[in-house]
Amino acid sequence: MKQLTFIMTVMLSLHLWGCSKSEEEIVYPTHTDLILADIAYGPHEQNKMDILLPAGRDATTTKVLVLIHGGGWIAGDKSDFNSILDTENIEYLKKEFPDMALFLLNYRLALSTDSQYPAAENDIKAAMDFIYRQAEAYQVNGNAVYLLGGSAGAHLAALYALKSPTDRIKGVIGISGPYDLPMLYLDGNDESRNILRTFMGGTPQKQGFQYFNASPYNFVHPVPTKFLLLHGRQDKLVPLSQAQKLEAALKEEGVEVKTYYYDGEHGIPPQHIGQSIEEIKKFLK
Repeated sequence: MKQLTFIMTVMLSLHLWGCSKSEEEIVYPTHTDLILADIAYGPHEQNKMDILLPAGRDATTTKVLVLIHGGGWIAGDKSDFNSILDTENIEYLKKEFPDMALFLLNYRLALSTDSQYPAAENDIKAAMDFIYRQAEAYQVNGNAVYLLGGSAGAHLAALYALKSPTDRIKGVIGISGPYDLPMLYLDGNDESRNILRTFMGGTPQKQGFQYFNASPYNFVHPVPTKFLLLHGRQDKLVPLSQAQKLEAALKEEGVEVKTYYYDGEHGIPPQHIGQSIEEIKKFLK
């Protein structure tokens, strides 16, 4: 196993919102893998990210992959994407996504009224601004960025790409994502509706404007970003119709979209993990 260099954020200045001048002047070395844990991108305690920077990277060829965890906007953690603080998982991520810089995000969970929507959406915007701002220091290509999200993370990835369009974002990978929240409230199961009421602060009847603004489907337009949608045909929490509706809307606007629909429920079942990884790797190329 290759020797890894661990850079831990132990100085208070590295936990402040944004970057101080001295932090922005840091240029991280490229001769070895670097792991930066719990880097603050905003003022809230959940505004943290873990970063894996591969050896040999440069600001021209090293793409960025941002991973946004799921959990129904009320649970989950950046460690859900194979915590990069575990050496075995580091080796797995390096093997599957070689030469890519990985950014694993936490965001505010809707566990109180002040962290309901649009808190998570705003956190993703802040995190992406931080990544763009720090790309030169990390020596990665901030103009070749991909977003990968699972479930609620897929929703947040698509929402950011469609509401904050930029040619920096080359692709969005959505796994089991909800994209039309009023439709999900109607077609989902009781668990879906309970989660949506918690995240949105009420039902679509009471929070209609918020539901509209939180639905990526409503903001589909011609964008330079391509999409890959992965979804289980028997998903009861987030029905397949969510992905199909977004797929149709993207195609109608001339946006490149690829899909991998498989037999299974919410998430990716073990028998489809291998093919799903291959679909994602092809998409990233």
